Amino acid sequence: MKYIKKIFICFLVSFFLFPCLWAKSGGSTAAEFLKFSVGARASSMGEAFTGLADDSSAIYWNVAGLTSIPGTEVSATYNTWIEGISIGNVCCSIPFSKKSSIGVGITYLNSGSIDRTWNDKSVHEAYTAVDTGITLGYGIKFDKDLSLGCAVKYISETIDTESGTGFAADLGGLYSIKIGIMPVTLGVVASNFGTKMGPGEKSDLPSAVRAGASVKLVKNVVNVSAEFDSYQKSDSVAGIGAEFLVSDIFTLRLGYKLLRDDLSGIEPLTAGFGIMYSEKYDFMLDYAFDNMGVLGSAHKVSIGIRL
Repeated sequence: MKYIKKIFICFLVSFFLFPCLWAKSGGSTAAEFLKFSVGARASSMGEAFTGLADDSSAIYWNVAGLTSIPGTEVSATYNTWIEGISIGNVCCSIPFSKKSSIGVGITYLNSGSIDRTWNDKSVHEAYTAVDTGITLGYGIKFDKDLSLGCAVKYISETIDTESGTGFAADLGGLYSIKIGIMPVTLGVVASNFGTKMGPGEKSDLPSAVRAGASVKLVKNVVNVSAEFDSYQKSDSVAGIGAEFLVSDIFTLRLGYKLLRDDLSGIEPLTAGFGIMYSEKYDFMLDYAFDNMGVLGSAHKVSIGIRL
């Protein structure tokens, strides 16, 4: 067990000390939808969730976080994005044993109707582009401090009559420590490492290494999180976020996305709230507002139930 912890800590330290290991290279990637934020809660916290990952969206953010969820949880998210594009996710986490859980995630992106324009600039007909991803994950808690997880993904992209498929894998870990009296959780993920895929000319997937941390403050009333993501073939991004438990049922959230060249001033700000109603089961509703700069704004809503 001590060796596993040492390996995890060494990997986390190397991420910050040697960023050149994850330096980007030129070129484009396939399945860009894999980079989109999943879940209204994470989105409203500046997309800084890798070091927290304690709900069913952990199947996307950090599969090791599946072990942090008490009981079975199912959630669904709908996102109205730019230019009529719609994005949806369904996540499910189920305890497998006292120390492990399994998770399932389904993501889709629908471009809506796209006009096909010919050389004479006439519009002949319309077509659609649809992306789909199916993820299966497993997380295990080695002790009270360390959780590890892995996930496999099936990915499909269709543009008009062209289509392509691919496979990828994620590896994730969460490690809990105490700094003074503050409980801190460190998270690291290697995501979307897999095959090249189309449609058309085959390209690499948007593989990345992400590292994050979260800390609970004021007797667990406040969660603060931070994250840095290094992509193989695109610019690195980062984010910070916080959530404040106003009451037993209501939570306010705020975040700020960093290193985004397309956003400036207050545009990187994110915000949202969460409502949890507990009777026999826990019912959850989360909302996120995301400013897209010149592209406008996006609204994301998630609903869930914990059994």
